[in-house]
Amino acid sequence: MEIDDHPYGDVLRKEMMPNIWCSGCRIGRIKNVFIESIQQLGYDPDKCSVVSGIGCSSRIAGYLNLDTIHATHGRAIPTALGVKLANPELNVCVMGGDGDILGIGGNHFLALGRHGHDVNVYCMNNYGYSMTGFQHGPTTPLGARTVTTSGGNPYSPVNPVAVALAVGYTFVARSTSGHPYHLIDCMVSAMKNRGPSFIEILVPCMLYERRNKIKSLEALFLEKAEIKETMSKEDIDQGDFMKRISLGIFRDAPIRERSPLSFVKSTKKAAAKKFNIRFKPRASGIKYMQIRMEGTGGQGIVQGGKTMLLAAMNMDPKLNSTLTKRYGPEMKGGSCVTDMLLSNQSVDYPFVAVPDLLLMMSDIVAKERDNEVIINDKGTIVVDESMVDLSLLDNLPKTVKVFKVPATQIARENFRVVVANNVLMGFVCKVTSIIDKNCLKAAILKSAPPGTEEMNLAAFESGYKFKSS
Repeated sequence: MEIDDHPYGDVLRKEMMPNIWCSGCRIGRIKNVFIESIQQLGYDPDKCSVVSGIGCSSRIAGYLNLDTIHATHGRAIPTALGVKLANPELNVCVMGGDGDILGIGGNHFLALGRHGHDVNVYCMNNYGYSMTGFQHGPTTPLGARTVTTSGGNPYSPVNPVAVALAVGYTFVARSTSGHPYHLIDCMVSAMKNRGPSFIEILVPCMLYERRNKIKSLEALFLEKAEIKETMSKEDIDQGDFMKRISLGIFRDAPIRERSPLSFVKSTKKAAAKKFNIRFKPRASGIKYMQIRMEGTGGQGIVQGGKTMLLAAMNMDPKLNSTLTKRYGPEMKGGSCVTDMLLSNQSVDYPFVAVPDLLLMMSDIVAKERDNEVIINDKGTIVVDESMVDLSLLDNLPKTVKVFKVPATQIARENFRVVVANNVLMGFVCKVTSIIDKNCLKAAILKSAPPGTEEMNLAAFESGYKFKSS
């Protein structure tokens, strides 16, 4: 009944009481100040949304009978931005601590100021990570003792107000939990302002007081703070509670008028051509086969290997198969190898030692091995002669079958160079007859990006029809 009769009762979640904050903590006072602010503005509770992250001050969202989200650590601002974009009519506020907003969420804090969206950020600065025992954070004063800086913090603190001003917040203010009426004025002004708003709220924490032997931070705030109507550049840096604290509004300049946010709507596209390729599974007769596809990153070496493996499984679902891939840190432009094993028994070792079938789309891998081409003495090689130095094949045993096809040249002249792997695949299908044609085409259809199916199938057919000299 006492809560029901309280002037803030309608905006509180009574079932969540009592709160979890330490006795004497001032975060509850900031919660009340926020409620007072939205009541003064006459805001409909259904039009207010509060998003918080993780930490002592972030628990405020759980006690407000509004639409609230308790997001993950550091992600309150992007979550709030999603709320604002989904419903621009809402008054969206972020409530969190210095660790959540300026530490792990620091990049989101910078981005909001730059992008200019109408979201209010209230950062309760207690100089560290209080909920987990008080480790040092981005705003911990130089020399302050915390769990992780027992000898004194060696790092210069971040100045939240200076950062907010630098990245473009249209409303920037500083207040403390010990100045509730001043804080109400700041919050009301922030919510009236168009664009991103930021208020640094200095909050005492008893964990900080104990470790640094300070009797009362709030008393220091009241003693050292000076509320100013007009702020100067010197006031921006006056956040050291041991010396002097300048409180007030540093910037109140609504963002310039601009067109409202809109989402790009996709244009209506013509219905894609449907392909229906049928195939009948059958026994492949493969006992154990090693296949390697090698070339340069960006040629579709890995994708080609996946396509071939899927095609083999289309043809004979009873086959066992493995695929391993290797490419250097250069990725596109570096060497790339895909190894495939097909077996009618379980595969114990997934790597290809000596391939029975080698598909060479580039000679970069062979040149990395001192011009050595590895192939079974009775194996088959299919090379892209428009990309491979054919002199590398001069010293191969005469029992090795070699087929040449200018796959990249065909793709470049007739389609796009990215489908050269499917040109090669079509030629391999014809000259080796290892995998049924329709099984390969069905696999290509499944792996081709939407809208490119027809081009990929045409590339396959061009390779299949090519007559090697």
